[in-house]
Amino acid sequence: MTFHCDIVRALPPRQDRFAARVAILIPAYNEGAHLADLVRQCVALEPAVVLVVNDASTDDTAAVLETVVGGYRGTQRWVRVSALHLAENAGKQGAVKRGLQWLAGQRLDAVALIDGDGQHDPRELPARTALLDRYDAVLGMRSRAQMPAQRRLSNRLVNWGFRLLSGIHFGDVQSGLRIYRADLARLLAEELPSRGGYGLEHASLTVLARHARDRRAPLHLAAAPISCAYGEAESSLGPRAVWQLAHQTLREAFRIRRLVAAPAC
Repeated sequence: MTFHCDIVRALPPRQDRFAARVAILIPAYNEGAHLADLVRQCVALEPAVVLVVNDASTDDTAAVLETVVGGYRGTQRWVRVSALHLAENAGKQGAVKRGLQWLAGQRLDAVALIDGDGQHDPRELPARTALLDRYDAVLGMRSRAQMPAQRRLSNRLVNWGFRLLSGIHFGDVQSGLRIYRADLARLLAEELPSRGGYGLEHASLTVLARHARDRRAPLHLAAAPISCAYGEAESSLGPRAVWQLAHQTLREAFRIRRLVAAPAC
């Protein structure tokens, strides 16, 4: 099989900083309350770059980022802290694509993608990035024990359905924590659609599956456990958006099954 995913529960020892040149990319929409602390936690890991993409937020995200970036300028020589401000809302997928395009010009070994709402713990990134010595990409696999009851049920159903339809167990297809080798990050920068929302997680897998088929070169993914702090956060998706996301999930699962089964062009 040219495209598969291993569930990896035995992780390398916890590390205080990155051993490679890693960029941390954070898409953010109305996350002004979380970004200063989140960036501080990321910088402490000594990545090469911390990049926040402000997806045309309507809160104080832009002002917070101006203060945060200015505060680190010239003080952390080994870490570049930057922000991109989009004039129009492009959705999470569009924001990530813009960020990946910006990072494509940097000298990196990997790109780690985390959400801007503070649910992910950046301190877990170095140990999971170390898995790239054996894998091409790492998908965060959230603990259902930490999820609110309604999310726990929907997460279980989505992962079960995606596994059934695609033929591959990705652990947690909706997780926003992803770590890509630099060459795959550049591929996603080129191939992801320019606009779109939370379908990013599924669409990214389709891009990787097509790449593996076309190049006839196996891609090995790992799904590794991560924590996720929900706090009082509630889903911002309305019923229509939930239905659209469910439809896209099924569509991408079918596409991956066809890509894995089809011969290379």
